[in-house]
Amino acid sequence: MIQWEIAEGTYTAASGTFARTIVLYNSSGSGAASGQSGVGTKINFTVAPNVAIVGVKEDLISVEEPNAFTLAQMAQARANLGLTKKNYLVNGGMQISQENGTGSGSSNLYYPVDQWYIQHTLSGGAYSCAQVASSTPGGSTHRIRVTVTAAQATVGSSVCFLQQKIEGLRVADLKFGTANARTVTLQVGLKAPVAGTFTCLLQNNATDTTLSGSFTVAAGEVNTDVVKSVTFAGATSGSWAQDNTNGMYVYVYLMQSGGASIFATNGNVFELFDTGLYEGATAPPFQCPDYASELLVCQRYYQLVPWGIEAYAPGGNTRHQSTIGFAPKRTSSWSVQRKVAPSVATNIRASDPTTFVLLGAFSAGVAHASISSESAAAGLMQVYTIIDAINARL
Repeated sequence: MIQWEIAEGTYTAASGTFARTIVLYNSSGSGAASGQSGVGTKINFTVAPNVAIVGVKEDLISVEEPNAFTLAQMAQARANLGLTKKNYLVNGGMQISQENGTGSGSSNLYYPVDQWYIQHTLSGGAYSCAQVASSTPGGSTHRIRVTVTAAQATVGSSVCFLQQKIEGLRVADLKFGTANARTVTLQVGLKAPVAGTFTCLLQNNATDTTLSGSFTVAAGEVNTDVVKSVTFAGATSGSWAQDNTNGMYVYVYLMQSGGASIFATNGNVFELFDTGLYEGATAPPFQCPDYASELLVCQRYYQLVPWGIEAYAPGGNTRHQSTIGFAPKRTSSWSVQRKVAPSVATNIRASDPTTFVLLGAFSAGVAHASISSESAAAGLMQVYTIIDAINARL
């Protein structure tokens, strides 16, 4: 005799039991489904049956229907697919460096790349900080490099960190400072010269509300490109700006009391790359931003704009300033960098106010242009580009 039954119910994994709550079909015809008796009576098996558990459509996730996912579930789903709502950090790929290019600096508040600056209070240590061309695991072409140029063995009260300020409008949807503040994850790519625990912080502009976290570099990870993530529960207290002022500080410490310090040995090198701040408890793989789009975002805060030229003819000791298309009205500003160097020419007023001298073509770069050419009058006319640094940093 063959006995079988199809039923619905709850399977309990801990006990390995299945509750036959609704009997649909069975070999005795006593199920509740069409063609059965309709009473839904369970049959008594003479021998222990083989059991197969099949999930029904209502119990499975369907992309064709609305789902009431939690924020954590949505974040995990995006991470599983390698997607994210957005990276709240600007210039996370360290690609853009308008002010200093690949030049190095050692001063407080030096910007090795746009939006990222270095800050310190050191009692003896020193460093050099710069953007360097070096491919990253996430596909960026650049990273920040901090090189120790004078060691400081004792940390004491000294600190050194890389920091970014994020505009309040950019992080307003995280709802920090409210009961609905969202969990975020900071992800950083780094190459550290020492093992140990490094601190990272999120902080409001008033610096009276701080979220603290850390990541550990293992001995086997020293001088190796690694990716670390730190998750922060959203701040439900404090005032976090949601306008065009500073909405959030992000810190990555290179030296701090009680933590790892890169300043133990002269010549140590620390690198930061592929950084992101994401909503949710899981960060996705880093996605290198489109260069042109990221440049426009960076220029919201800082831009170099060449707007005019000045000329000096030594023979007559006369200084001239251009009036066509350039100074003083500044009508020919370049709002964005060009993808290639364009051809540029202009007229500049000579010593005779009634005449103009056509100077040779500019030697143009993607951001500005310059020229040195002889004028129609006697003597060498030297011409200089005038550049405005448009600084709207937070």
